[in-house]
Amino acid sequence: MAFVARAAVLWTLLLGPTVALTVLAAHHTPLPGDAAVLRWAQGLPFPGQTLSEAVRAITTTQVVMATGGVMALLLALVGRRAEALALAAGIVLLPLVQSAIKELVDRPRPGPPWSEIRDGFTSPSFPSGHVMSPTVLYGFLAWLAATGRVPEVWRWPLGAWSTLVLALAGPPNVWLGVHWPSDVLGGWAWGLALVVPMAALAALLPRLAVAKPAPKR
Repeated sequence: MAFVARAAVLWTLLLGPTVALTVLAAHHTPLPGDAAVLRWAQGLPFPGQTLSEAVRAITTTQVVMATGGVMALLLALVGRRAEALALAAGIVLLPLVQSAIKELVDRPRPGPPWSEIRDGFTSPSFPSGHVMSPTVLYGFLAWLAATGRVPEVWRWPLGAWSTLVLALAGPPNVWLGVHWPSDVLGGWAWGLALVVPMAALAALLPRLAVAKPAPKR
């Protein structure tokens, strides 16, 4: 139960700044520093068009949900039922929470005179769905790998791939000019705000099963 208590404290500390950023994004576009960072990022050679489009292709909410469903099934098959249930719950909640925040904030995308648009988009800007979605999936998988909650043979490949996707998810969205930098920060923050209770649930479920009284005969 100590981990669950620590997770609750962490979630509370994380939620405050995340909500504050969300409120600011809803009332101010761009935020201080957004335009300058956006112009600077678009002038860099990295990540470039090809890598940016590849990263965005694997970080759409639909692809993340499909990948998460497969991973939940694999976790269940290797006996990690608590982790599978926590992942499935997060994947189900992800599009609902993400869509609600986007519609409530209703932030316009960047564009001229602030940026060159190098890719398409279909929804409001905050938070970045291409960042929030992979943060939920790969943030949770990275936690599983780091805490040894997956088979030993999975740990290094899963941890390395998850960390790589988490690191690469943000920059392409700014380089392509389809998100403000603060949208990316919001995506990481809201993604982590889902990962923390997912981790708490995965830790709590086995304890609940142990504490369940045996049926009377």
